Parts: sequence; structure tokens; C-alpha cells
Amino acid sequence: MILEALRGLAALPRLVEAVESLSDIARAQMAQKRRTEKDEAVDSLIASARKRRLREREAERISRDSGEESDGV
Repeated sequence: MILEALRGLAALPRLVEAVESLSDIARAQMAQKRRTEKDEAVDSLIASARKRRLREREAERISRDSGEESDGV
């Protein structure tokens, strides 16, 4: 029984290494998830800004076009 306990204690360093390795993997996965979420948020902001800019340019073009028609009539 004492020998079994000693064998169990001898395995502790390997168990600790395994737990640390799992912790490192989980930490890396969470970091990757945060990076992905941040990248998606940035992409979304860029897409929104592009859409807004296109709408503003279209509104300016329509405003100019309608102004030119009023002057010519």
C-alpha cells in the first residue's frame, strides 16, 4: 500500500505537466477566439463605414443632379 502511494506521488509531476499543458492550450484557444472576434468586429465596422460613405456619395450625386436640372428648367 505504501509502494502504491509512492508510485502515485511519483506520477504527480507528469500530472501537473499535463494540467499545465491543457491550461496553455485553453489559453491559446481563448486568445485566438478574442482575436477572431476582434477581427470580425473591425471588418463589420469597415463594411458599415463603406456603406455609409457610398450612401453619402449617392445622396450628394442626387443632390447635384437635381440641382442641375432645376437650373436648366
